[in-house]
Amino acid sequence: MKKTILLGALLAAGVISAFPFRTSCGKVVQVSQTIADHMTNTQLNGYLTDLNSENCPKHAGSTVITVIYSH
Repeated sequence: MKKTILLGALLAAGVISAFPFRTSCGKVVQVSQTIADHMTNTQLNGYLTDLNSENCPKHAGSTVITVIYSH
């Protein structure tokens, strides 16, 4: 029974996973892995740039370089 619960918890954690994104003003935002899985790197770059602008209004409109590390 304990193994079943542990396995279920691990599977749920894999499905409900997120990755951290640090904005240009230093905030860390959790981004759903499900969103990222359905985007190309170009789309994800645009999404993260927009997310940065929403969280750091003083940086909106300035050039933001987004680096995506994947494995």
